[in-house]
Amino acid sequence: MTTEEFNLDNWLDGIQRTERSVTLYARPDLLADIDELEAQQRQAATIPEEDRAAGESTGGKLQEKIDSLYIALDASKLVFRVSFLDDEEQNAIESQVKTDLKAEADKAAADARREARDKCKRLEITTANDINTIARQMANAAADKVIEREVSVRTIAAAVVSPKLSVEQVRKLYTKVGDAQISLLSMAYSRASNEAPQVTVPKSLKPSQTDETGTSS
Repeated sequence: MTTEEFNLDNWLDGIQRTERSVTLYARPDLLADIDELEAQQRQAATIPEEDRAAGESTGGKLQEKIDSLYIALDASKLVFRVSFLDDEEQNAIESQVKTDLKAEADKAAADARREARDKCKRLEITTANDINTIARQMANAAADKVIEREVSVRTIAAAVVSPKLSVEQVRKLYTKVGDAQISLLSMAYSRASNEAPQVTVPKSLKPSQTDETGTSS
């Protein structure tokens, strides 16, 4: 294609936002059962063959149970596709959260200031400047925590492309699967936002190049 034939506007119109995928599991509770069975396997392996009771499992049946649990765990998986938000979208979320959660953030800050004063009393910190500094730091941290958590929830809800999640569904995910799996969604968002695509074209699919002697390479 020549420069004249190339239409930059068409190319720009065809750009899609980067997406990354991540797998979450609905039955991570099965990992505890797997841990117990694997512990039984290790214990069984320490018993000499001649000391085992007739018909006692040598580990094969335990492995079957472990395998079935891994199959059940795998069956509970769901793949999420995550994109990123531009600055305007992210700023809009943060601004709305600060408005919606102002009362909650103020209460968290007030509670933290009271806790700070109690802490200073326990530690026998009596200088007014020191008390005020500690109270201010703890109040800011408490208010920020309220805001940051909700911003994270709403950002994930907006960034997950498939399957679509409401804000309430993301909150439910937090309570059900915990921060460890939620962090996978956050990392996928970060990768979609910050990592440039790394594209490796198989050599067999690359167009052949002809050197000056006319030999294809």
